[in-house]
Amino acid sequence: MTKYILFIVAFLISVHSNAWDGSVSGKIHTVDVTGGNNHGFRISLDGGTVKFCGNDYNWAYLNETDSNYQAYVAVLLAAKMAEKIVTIYTNKAGDNEYCHIGYIGMR
Repeated sequence: MTKYILFIVAFLISVHSNAWDGSVSGKIHTVDVTGGNNHGFRISLDGGTVKFCGNDYNWAYLNETDSNYQAYVAVLLAAKMAEKIVTIYTNKAGDNEYCHIGYIGMR
């Protein structure tokens, strides 16, 4: 029975981690803001060298039309000001596969 429970837990962990193209943790280095649906809110982490979703982009973005946009922005700005570590989960989006923020955690 214990084998089956361990298998199920391992399976669920792998499914959760595969839901994202990337996940990184660090302190927010830069915040850039531009037109609302032109990758309108962008961040970089730890000196701008962290790659977000398995490609060469060192920034990740939100658009104004994203669900819960204001809450994401509020948490990211609070983390920047408080110098807290955040974990950012991203997916590649669009033809250029820019890193779109889909989930954040702050501890």
